Amino acid sequence: MKKWSVVSILFIMLIGAVACSKETIKETDVENFVTEYKKEQYTIKDPSNVPTGEEIADKVKRYLSKETFDKQIANRSFDLAPEVASKTDKSIKLEDVKLKKEKEHDNGSIDYTYTLKLKIGTGQSSDIVEKNGQLTISSNDGELKITRDWEEKAKVGKEIL
Repeated sequence: MKKWSVVSILFIMLIGAVACSKETIKETDVENFVTEYKKEQYTIKDPSNVPTGEEIADKVKRYLSKETFDKQIANRSFDLAPEVASKTDKSIKLEDVKLKKEKEHDNGSIDYTYTLKLKIGTGQSSDIVEKNGQLTISSNDGELKITRDWEEKAKVGKEIL
């Protein structure tokens, strides 16, 4: 009888440990993570001295899975902000990111939709441009990675961002 009690207690402890080990992604961590990523992707302080797409790619690489990074490079996603800033002669600053959780997957990844508010220019001549997008976040050993990032195009004057 004593043997079954010990086995039962060990079984309950094992189930509890497995249940507690399931990784959960905290929303505040995701919001901060996506905001940092988008700031790196879109911030252009000096339109006369813009970073290259490669320089931006180096900064954001740590936020993306290898596959997503390669897709963004192939699509020249990191060239858009420098090109727009250079052609319009205006700075770009991320003002806000609004995330909305859409779906949680069995593998622990989560789909989100988002809206970025980008301030184009400074002072009285600045405009706010909104960009909508979708992304998927995964967590591996507590490290967040973006495994999908897609954005709608937005117009800034005659330029596409």
